[in-house]
Amino acid sequence: MRIDKTVIFAVISDQLKALTQVAITAANQAHETATHSETVARSKYETFGLEASYLAHGQAQRVADCKTAEAMFDALNIRGFGIYDAIDFGAVVVVRDGEDRTQLLFIGPAAGGVRVKLPLKVTNLPQGLDEVMVITPSSPLGAVLMGRYQDDEVVIHIGGEQKRYLISLVA
Repeated sequence: MRIDKTVIFAVISDQLKALTQVAITAANQAHETATHSETVARSKYETFGLEASYLAHGQAQRVADCKTAEAMFDALNIRGFGIYDAIDFGAVVVVRDGEDRTQLLFIGPAAGGVRVKLPLKVTNLPQGLDEVMVITPSSPLGAVLMGRYQDDEVVIHIGGEQKRYLISLVA
């Protein structure tokens, strides 16, 4: 089965750019609030200005994290993976869990948890897979998938529960 990874990668990249723009807007608003003349404390009990400055700092960090994720994706070498290739960064992986639920995953260097809806032009996807989620090796599932192969079974332990996944496709 051939999957057009360039489309998947482009959709993820566009989503990361959109998330960066949202973060920039939020950071600008937080900065404006923190520096507005009406946020100046008139007594030691008025902490709105201090809280706003903490928020502005957090939003600025979020912008930096988004830009770092974008740069890491831009540097990613998108290549095809075959049945005998170990899972690595840039792989599109289809896994099926013990309850026969199927997920489409993209192994990325950052932005774990980002989900994107795929356009219709991504052909040859298994039935019902119209969304891809980015996972990283820092997640439990991402960690056990790295270096594994199509048709391998992996097991993760989360919250005292054991979950099994069958790797049904690596592209």
